[in-house]
Order: sequence, then structure tokens, then C-alpha cells
Amino acid sequence: MNFVTLPNYGEFYLIAYFVALALSFGLTLALIKIIRGNNFFTSLLNGLTISAGKSVSPFGGVPVILSFLATLWLLLFLGMMDSSYVNLLNILTIGVGLMCLLGVYDDITNCPPKVKLFIQVGIACILYFAGFQIERIGSLIDLGPFSILLTILWIVGITNAINLIDGMDGLAPGIIFFSCLTLTFVYLEREIFGAAFLTVVLAGSTLGFLFFNLPPAKIILGDTGSLPLGLLVSLITLLPLNQGYTDEIYYLIPVITLLIPIMDTSFAFFRRAIRGVSPFTKDTGHFHHRLKMLGFSSGKTISILFAIGFYFDLTAMVPVFQINLIPNFIPVYFIFIAVNISILIFILKRFEKKKSHE
Repeated sequence: MNFVTLPNYGEFYLIAYFVALALSFGLTLALIKIIRGNNFFTSLLNGLTISAGKSVSPFGGVPVILSFLATLWLLLFLGMMDSSYVNLLNILTIGVGLMCLLGVYDDITNCPPKVKLFIQVGIACILYFAGFQIERIGSLIDLGPFSILLTILWIVGITNAINLIDGMDGLAPGIIFFSCLTLTFVYLEREIFGAAFLTVVLAGSTLGFLFFNLPPAKIILGDTGSLPLGLLVSLITLLPLNQGYTDEIYYLIPVITLLIPIMDTSFAFFRRAIRGVSPFTKDTGHFHHRLKMLGFSSGKTISILFAIGFYFDLTAMVPVFQINLIPNFIPVYFIFIAVNISILIFILKRFEKKKSHE
């Protein structure tokens, strides 16, 4: 299925952004007040939080997801969106709804990682056959039967990458917000209007929640929020491919905007594999943990990671505005990224070594 998304006027993006922002802010504030009150919901949420081993309510993802979906459907029902968006909204609602239910279940029961992965793969398969597919890379590489494998890897990988970095107040929603800003510029510049619209709405929904999630957080995403948000990011970056935009840049930009969670997840996988433990086990080797152990506060830690992410976002914008650079740019750019990552890891290890000798 190809998702048809027609161009929208400029003011429409601003309206969608502020509607999503207002809904997210209002719903999050309402949930916090409910949690702090003395009522049935307080007892229920406190009971679930204690059973899940969390000191702060982990259901903050609910207002983020609700504000995102409500904004889309509200604008559609008001006639501000073309009816061609219906199929896309139906699939997004089903996929995000299923992933959100998985997140709620995980937050309540601490779902075994293998079971969670199995369900995520099932959801990814549904979305693949619904139209979110990686079928080719550029004009030369046709993936053929490997299409479904790469698509599932992308959807499940990005979903879990966002989930894994949600270990510090403000980090995951902040990374998503800045990624959405970058992707919005990219998609508008290349006239990919549907994906640009979704990133604008997601940016508003995420920012409305971020106000309450910055350290010290009044509420956290939990798996209820981080899993469906990761899914949304993966699907939005696949939408241009569904609409025939298969140039290498549409693979490059999402990878760069999500470089921190992708890199952190990759290192975590290999780190655990080398130690001979399950890649699904938890540890304190993530970047935000290591920065905290160096003595940085939560605020400084996320500021450092935001600055690194924003730096890579800026460098990735070069081929967007200089399309003629792409054929020779990508291999050179990957070398540039590898060198930068190596330098950052070297600096981190130097700080850790110095700290250990104090």
C-alpha cells in the first residue's frame, strides 16, 4: 500500500504543532495532578508503580501518544487535512496502539525481554505488510527477499534504541524532539510533505511532555511511552521510502539524527555479547550512566548528549542543501562520523581513567 500525502499550506504546520504541544502539555499536567491527588487513580497508579519497581509514575507516555494521535484525527475531522491521509492514520493508530499496550504491560509486569522482542517483531511484520517497507537502497540495490528482514531490523532496532536511552530524565524525549526538528527541515526542503507533517506533530507532542520530564522529572515516559515513540520515529523515517524517495540520503539522515541511541544500543549489544551475557540484560554501561559516574549532574549529562546530537544533526544537513554532493559525500561522511565517534570515545575513556586514579 502506498500512502498518499498531499502538500499542506505553511500555517497548517504551525497549527498542528501548537495543537499537539497544547494537548500534550495539558494532558501531562492533568495526569501529574491526578497522580498527586488522593483518589482511586492515585491508589491504582501507586500500586502499579511499586509492583514495577519504579519511584516515579512510568505512564507519562500516555499523554504524549494521545496528543499525537488526537491532533492527527482532530485535524482530519475538521477538514484541515486531506482525506488521503486516512489510510496512513489508520495504520499508525493500530501500530502505535499495539506498541503502547505492550509498553503498559511491560511497565506493570516487567515483561521478559524475549517475549517483548517477539511481540515487537510481530508488530513490525504487520506494519511491513501494511506498506512500511525498505525495498531498495538508491537506484542500484534491490533488496528482494531481504526487504522484510531489513525493515523489521529497522523498526525493532529504532524502537529499542529509544527505549534503552530512556534511562535519564529528559534524555529520550529531548533526542526525539531534536531529531524531529532536523527531519522536518530535511523533508520540507525535499518536499516530502507527509513525513514533514508527522515530524512537526511529534515534535509538539514530545515538547509538551519534555517540560515535565527535565531533571528532576515529575513524570517519566516508561515503556508505555518510549516503545511507541521509538516505533513512531522508525515509521516516519520509512514513509518517504513508501512514497518512492529511495535515495541514499533518506537512509543517511535518520541514522545521523538518531546516532546517539543507535550507537549506544550497538555498543550495549556487543558489550554484553563479549561478556557472554544476554544482550537483553540491563547494565550501567550506557553513555548517560558513564557521564553520571564521572560526576556530571543529570542536567549536564543530557546537555552534553544533546550538544553532541545537535552537532551531528548540523553536519548531516550539508547534503540536504547541496544535493550534488551526495554521490561522493556519503562514503566520506561515514569516515568523518567514524573518526568523530572514535574521538568522543577516546575523550570519554581518558576522563574515566583520570577519575579512577583520583
